[in-house]
Amino acid sequence: MPFDSLCKNKIFREVADYDEIKVDPHMNELFTSVFTGMSGRYTRLRIICSITEIPMNTLELSKKLELDYKTIKHNIGVLEKNNLIIRQGAGYGDVFFPSDLISMNLPTLYKVIRKVEGKLDKSEKKYIE
Repeated sequence: MPFDSLCKNKIFREVADYDEIKVDPHMNELFTSVFTGMSGRYTRLRIICSITEIPMNTLELSKKLELDYKTIKHNIGVLEKNNLIIRQGAGYGDVFFPSDLISMNLPTLYKVIRKVEGKLDKSEKKYIE
């Protein structure tokens, strides 16, 4: 599975029993719309995984994920609008952190991601390389 790398080790290590996860319906709807229903869904999840490992600014994320600065900036806007990340600082060097919504609802996020992965051709698209 794609999560045997960064996300599984960093984000989901606190999720106790993956097989018996109780899903929060409201958060399930939010996570589904942000991480599965729009273009950029893979980029947004990669951003969440990256800033969970170490908080970064837009330029650092752009370099780490090897994506255009404007692409990162746009997806950060989507994550901020949905209260999934928080910004610290003011200006160009703002650093981003995962919000409490992410931290408190990891089991639901995990379930949403696994459901989508089941429908993907894993050889073509992975959330985390």
